Amino acid sequence: MGYEEVVPPSIREALEKITKIPTYGERGAVRLLYNFFKLEPEERLGVVDALRDAGEKIKPCGECFLLTEGELCSICSDKRRSKRFICVVEESQDAYAIEKLERYKGVYHVLGGRIAPLEGISPQDLTIDRLIDRVGKYRVREVIIATNPNAEGEATANYLIRLMKDRFPSVKCSRISYGLQFGSLLEFTDEVSLEKSFENRK
Repeated sequence: MGYEEVVPPSIREALEKITKIPTYGERGAVRLLYNFFKLEPEERLGVVDALRDAGEKIKPCGECFLLTEGELCSICSDKRRSKRFICVVEESQDAYAIEKLERYKGVYHVLGGRIAPLEGISPQDLTIDRLIDRVGKYRVREVIIATNPNAEGEATANYLIRLMKDRFPSVKCSRISYGLQFGSLLEFTDEVSLEKSFENRK
């Protein structure tokens, strides 16, 4: 008997759909799906319902691209947050990690990824043009670059720093410090290390 005869069609279809999610290859999809089947039937349906609900409601903020249910996220619509400080992150989960610190009072800008030529991702594929528009619109005082401390994150940070110095020479442009281990991801960094990296930005 071959693979297609042994594996139920519904499982094959689910695995195919999961592999469409970035970073989920065949192994990751298999691991996720078979752990999903370890849940009780009602728990499985709860997960499916929650994902369907999120899939229908969640969209990028019209201002900063943070994932939200409204036209604007709660941060951009909060008048207590200063739009003169923009923290640039790769993905929404990075902003959520910084928010846990409850120290930053500015706003965010989500790039939607990082510059990675080997993967065919160029600056034009990110929301950099919209970032430039916001820096000019709000007369921003500081752009804090909080891309991940890995090769792609550093390349993205260096590109943004050069761009800011060229377009807005009076705007302070800082980078979170190297308190984070090179190759790590913000979303998985402990709060103490992340807070020190944010405070000691250069």
